[in-house]
Amino acid sequence: MGKTIEYEKRLTLFIDFLGFSEIVKETVSDAEGLADLIDALNDASKIASLGDAADFMMTQFSDCIVISYKADRPAALFQLVNKLSLLVVSIADRGYLLRGGLTFGDLLHTDKIVVGPALLRAHELESTVASAPRVIIDPVAFDTVLTNPSYQHEPSEELEYVRSFLKQDTDGFWFFDYFSWGTVVEATGVDNLRYPEYLTTLSGLIERGLKNPSAKVLEKYIWMHKLYNVAREPFVDVPAEHSSHTTYPGYADTIAALPSLDQPASKAVEAIYKAKAQL
Repeated sequence: MGKTIEYEKRLTLFIDFLGFSEIVKETVSDAEGLADLIDALNDASKIASLGDAADFMMTQFSDCIVISYKADRPAALFQLVNKLSLLVVSIADRGYLLRGGLTFGDLLHTDKIVVGPALLRAHELESTVASAPRVIIDPVAFDTVLTNPSYQHEPSEELEYVRSFLKQDTDGFWFFDYFSWGTVVEATGVDNLRYPEYLTTLSGLIERGLKNPSAKVLEKYIWMHKLYNVAREPFVDVPAEHSSHTTYPGYADTIAALPSLDQPASKAVEAIYKAKAQL
């Protein structure tokens, strides 16, 4: 008799590049764009592969990445969310956006095969629930923290560490916050001095996205615009005597000088209303 094949209980993350088909079409006549895309895909693969190989499995096909951890590994959710944060920020910094879903359930994940209900659920979260360029966490995934915290922390403390990377959206789902200084710099560990440049990149992505003629696409960038302005707001109108101006000259001013994008966002909202009225 052959070896019995069984599912394992695994935390399962499915992510892909937002708007990948359109990106690929543009690279047909843009050699530099193709090189940038390949670099981003390679970067995503390297980050997804970080860590002790005994702790997780990773599969990449085209722009899609599946990462899974056995649920009984200590601090599995923290490790996966930490890796997710590096992925999302690094790829956004290159000018691309990710969308995905993280769940917990039955999965068979080997070097050659990834299959199971958990993958279906993670893909469902990405394709039909997330909508905006965000990676959302299935509530059931938080249960793994309570049953398998790290050796160093109590379950409640471990949960707080995990949530330091996340923000709860209006639909109740927690998602990785790749906008705010606290998450990008403090939680994810991006160099503080790189944050103004990073936020500038996001600003450019949003500005271009708000010019898209598709109402469905505009909704995604309106979502981004709100979070972008929340992240930018603490650096606007910082008093001249504030110590940060001496410690980091020009830091707050650079962020404050970024466009609010309120006007193009308002026009995008109007365009969406008009499009829906015509249905």
